[in-house]
Amino acid sequence: MTFTFSLKAATAAVAIGAASVFGSFAPTTAEAQTELRLHTFVPPGHIIYTQILEPLAADIAEQTNGEVTMTLYPSMQLGGKAPELIRQAQDGTVDMVFTLPGYTSPLFPRTQMIELPGLRPDGMATTELMWDLLEGGHFDPEYEGLKVVALWAADDAGLYTRDKPIRSLDDIAGMLLRSPSAAQAAQIEKMGATPVAMPIPQLYPQLERGVIDGAMVPFTTILDFRMHEVANYFTITGPLFGRSQFLVVMNEDSYNGLTAEQQAVIDNLTGEALSRKATQVYLDRADEAVAFVREAEGKEVIEFSEAEQARISEVLAPIYDEWLASMTEQGIDGAAMLAAAGVATN
Repeated sequence: MTFTFSLKAATAAVAIGAASVFGSFAPTTAEAQTELRLHTFVPPGHIIYTQILEPLAADIAEQTNGEVTMTLYPSMQLGGKAPELIRQAQDGTVDMVFTLPGYTSPLFPRTQMIELPGLRPDGMATTELMWDLLEGGHFDPEYEGLKVVALWAADDAGLYTRDKPIRSLDDIAGMLLRSPSAAQAAQIEKMGATPVAMPIPQLYPQLERGVIDGAMVPFTTILDFRMHEVANYFTITGPLFGRSQFLVVMNEDSYNGLTAEQQAVIDNLTGEALSRKATQVYLDRADEAVAFVREAEGKEVIEFSEAEQARISEVLAPIYDEWLASMTEQGIDGAAMLAAAGVATN
C-alpha cells in the first residue's frame, strides 16, 4: 500500500517555512491518499476486469471521496507468474490480487473441496456454499494474513479440443488435457486421460501447437482468452466436474492501514454480494461464448446425454473417498466440511 499526499498538504508544509527544518510535517489522515495496488494475470479486456474490478475501483474512489484508490495492474504487469500472485498478496508485495486458488492447490486444500465432482448443480449454488463454509470458519487457515474481498465459482467446467471431438467417455482416454488444479487433474486421470497443469494464459499457444489435445476449463475462456481461434470442438458436460474458484484477496496489513470509515466502504462493496455478482457475470459470459461457437464456421458444440453424464459420474465417484483420505493425512476434518455441505459420508 503506497501513500501520496495532496497538494494542500504540500503547500502547508512550505508555508511553515524554517520551522520545517527542525520538525517533520505529518499530514492528517484526511489529507492522505491511499493507493491499493491490485495485480492480476487477466488482460484488461477480460470480463471480470471490466465488469467487476473496474467498477469496484470506481466505487471505492467515489465512496471514499478519493481518499482511497484501487489501481489495477493486469497481465502480470508488476512481474512474476500467475501462480505467484497469492504469495504477492500474502507478503505485501502488492495490496490485492485476483487469481485462482487452484493455481496453488497445495495452499488451499480446504477450498479445493469445491472442485469435488457434482458437489452443486450450478455456479451460483456453489458460490453460496463457499461463503457458508468461509463464514463457518472451515477455510480459515488458508486465508491467514488475508482479507477475502470476493470468492466465487465459475460456470460448469467443460471440455474443448483442437482435432478430436469428445462425444463420450471413451473419447477422453489417452488424451493430454489441460488441468486448472490438482482436484480437476484427478478427475481427468479417472477418465483415462493425462492432465497437464497449466494456467489459462499458457493454454492458447500450447493448444495451437498441438502440445496438448484439449482442456478442462470453464467456457468463459472461449471469448475472454480467444480460445475459439485454436479449439474446434466444445463439449458441454453438465454439472459433472468440480468448478474452478476465483478469488480477490487483500493483504491484511493493507486493510488494517485504512481508517475505520474506509474499511467500512470496502466491507460494504465486497463480500458475498460482490461474489454473487461475479458468478453471474461468468454464467452470462459462458452462455454468450457457447452461442458464439454454435454459430461460428468450422466449430462444433457437443452435449453429453444424461446417460453419459451418469456413466462419468460413476467413474468419478471414488474421488470423494480419496479426498477424505487426503484431508485426514493433512489433519483436516474433511467429513465435517462435507457434512456442512450436506454430503453424507460413510
